[in-house]
Amino acid sequence: MMKRYVTKTVTTLSLAGLMTASAVASVTMEKRQVPTPAGVSSSFAAIVDQKVYSMGIPTPSTTEEWLTAREMFDAPQAKVAIEAAERLGVNYERKSFAGVDTYFVTPKNVDSQYQDRWLVHIHGGAFVFGGDDAALREAIWMADGLNAKVISVNYRQPPEHPFPAAIDDAVAVWKELMKTQPAEKTAIFGTSAGGNLTLATTLKLKELELPLPGALFAGTPATDLKETSDSWITLQGLDPLGSRDGLIEAAFDVYAGETPLDNPLLSPVYGDVHDFPPTILISGTRDLLLSDTVRMHRTLRANNVDAELHIYDGQSHGDYIQGLIHDFPESDDAMAELSRFFENHLK
Repeated sequence: MMKRYVTKTVTTLSLAGLMTASAVASVTMEKRQVPTPAGVSSSFAAIVDQKVYSMGIPTPSTTEEWLTAREMFDAPQAKVAIEAAERLGVNYERKSFAGVDTYFVTPKNVDSQYQDRWLVHIHGGAFVFGGDDAALREAIWMADGLNAKVISVNYRQPPEHPFPAAIDDAVAVWKELMKTQPAEKTAIFGTSAGGNLTLATTLKLKELELPLPGALFAGTPATDLKETSDSWITLQGLDPLGSRDGLIEAAFDVYAGETPLDNPLLSPVYGDVHDFPPTILISGTRDLLLSDTVRMHRTLRANNVDAELHIYDGQSHGDYIQGLIHDFPESDDAMAELSRFFENHLK
């Protein structure tokens, strides 16, 4: 199997130094060999061995450069989504709903419990990327896996439309949908920035005193745009996402605009989550956003929210969605957990 190597630059601290060290400290680590994880299926191990790791991507500095980068990132994801829809027999229709651009996604077979309702999807992509047809990738994975109908919110994106445009669009879709189906039978879900927006939209619904969803799925969510959580540093080099420095941090900044990054609608881990809906969170042991996910789970649990956290061995950022194009049991297991969670909470 292919071997992975991670190099860390370090500084040692004496015992006396530890007694007076500030909150920011360094740990010495030698160059180390990181093999393919032993605790995963052979089919997922093959995916790990074939991963391409980021060597650094130029950070856009103008609107034109952001739009060019978006086109480059989104095109292959859109191709994957469209091919998957054809292969799985999933239908989708793009249309305006509540004045918002959306996709209505319908699987080949719809389970009886979802016949009369739609689930709401908010796509990921560091807020700037992942829209238009690329948004269909996770929506199709969920629709096919759950045999459920899904509305995917193709929200307005920065740099043209910074915060809070994305949340405003999601809230508008939610309010319109609630005219025809009960909130307690409806879930909101998304991965990465979509996980952030799932949580932030729910905080906004709570602020507006609107009915809250019956359940949430926040997949490997970015929950703290202000501070760099532990795994962004400790797992750097093991996740093809790259690092927070550079493109990702710039995307966070262009999304936030002039709003302070500790605003709970930007960083949900700082939000008031009392009386939040039951929430399921998923991450992996090689996911740069593992700590963001763990911190959010503990915040929810500290506020007596029914929250589940599922961590998959060897998975990096959003690997479970690769079940859309690769057959491996860990993706099936994640879908089974989501199905069970929604069945329990959307009755």
